[in-house]
Amino acid sequence: MKSERLDKIQYRKNQSIKDVLKGFEQTAVYTEHGGFGVIIDQDGKCCGVVTDGDIRRKVLNGISINMPIAEAMNSKFVFTKPGDSPHEILRLFDHRINNIPVIDERGELVDLLQISNFNASARVEHKIIRSRVPVRISFSGGGTDMSYFINQNQSAVLSSTINKYCYASILVRPDNKIRIVSKDLNQKCEVESLDKLKYGNSLDLIKASVKIMQPDFGFDLEVLSEFECGTGLGGSSAVSVAIIGAFNYFRNENHLDKYHIADLAYQAERIELNNTGGWQDQYSTSFGGINWIEFRENEIMVHPLRVSRDVMLELHYNLLLFRFGKNRVSGDISCDQKQRFQDKKAVMREKYMQMYRLTKEMKEALLRGKLKRFGDLLDECWNLKKSFSDKVSNALVEKLYNAARMEGALGGKVLGAGGGGYLLLYVSPLYQKAVCGTLEELGARHEPFDFTDEGLETWATQR
Repeated sequence: MKSERLDKIQYRKNQSIKDVLKGFEQTAVYTEHGGFGVIIDQDGKCCGVVTDGDIRRKVLNGISINMPIAEAMNSKFVFTKPGDSPHEILRLFDHRINNIPVIDERGELVDLLQISNFNASARVEHKIIRSRVPVRISFSGGGTDMSYFINQNQSAVLSSTINKYCYASILVRPDNKIRIVSKDLNQKCEVESLDKLKYGNSLDLIKASVKIMQPDFGFDLEVLSEFECGTGLGGSSAVSVAIIGAFNYFRNENHLDKYHIADLAYQAERIELNNTGGWQDQYSTSFGGINWIEFRENEIMVHPLRVSRDVMLELHYNLLLFRFGKNRVSGDISCDQKQRFQDKKAVMREKYMQMYRLTKEMKEALLRGKLKRFGDLLDECWNLKKSFSDKVSNALVEKLYNAARMEGALGGKVLGAGGGGYLLLYVSPLYQKAVCGTLEELGARHEPFDFTDEGLETWATQR
């Protein structure tokens, strides 16, 4: 129960019975089966509870409603402590008690448990809820997954998740405080309640993802990423999906499916924070695996591809991933791309449709095991994507890509919006040593990776 509601159900023991009855008229919505109040002494410590039934019996016995409420309260009341287990609490409710105060070690009221909305599975103070979400590499179709295009045109993205993860961990608190720690950003914040959580720093994405789930309890949230955001892996979406997925654990029968989780992550990142970008990242990371993500006018469909194991092993054997350059703000590139689309709508629409056709061809090449054609299509798609915005590529990107092609790479692309981060290349094993050597001399770092089959995963563990 929120702290302001707790304040409203607390009464001083020297307040009159009449005042308490008036209070019950306003606070009955907060409690079970009519009026209920917690009585506190001059130090703010709980010394009793009272119900409208207690008062009715006292009045029938002749007590005046102008007497202090201490005359009607029950000083031998049932309560629980913040660390009590769900099992212990269920035993108290088994005595047909409707409202159970939660009293801390100082004797102060910190929560009120109600029989109608108590769920033992949701009270996991003794457990840590964790989630993990992989980032993605996009082979083709990126940049065409923007609302301004897919609202009137069909498009698709071919992508796969890889084994770089974001983790979110939640520990329920006995109070309403919220404590957020980002281990990779080395940032933290602590507020008294959800409504005190304000934007204004590098934790805004985490805050937006929390706010959109509206948790009605206090918690410690820790976020850890195995990657840098702003490197083209869809990392910010992975962070948002991980947080939303962890809080989804507490929704019980109102569990969200992966489509809803992806939509909420999009809302947190794109709508709430106004970060310009497309739709593919949230869906790729939520679902995981290698997917054909289809963008229709009114819906998004994720189609897992049944690619043979042999083909996936060979694809992995021929792909190289390089980290290069500085982190970039993908929204800047996306905004520039949107402006170009609006300025040259007919021309750009045809380019987007051409990307859609190439992406379909790439999907078919992958399903048929025609990996040389897949590598060639990477090159075609990359050259087409560079025409979406002047910011997609730059001198360093061109230098690295051209050097790789000279050493034998069939094709490749910069992941994400472009500009910097990760360069994905399709290179026959015969030329991989030369490509790696040349690119490392130019400042790019080769990073091994593997495909993953799973997207969002959530689990509970003992504290």
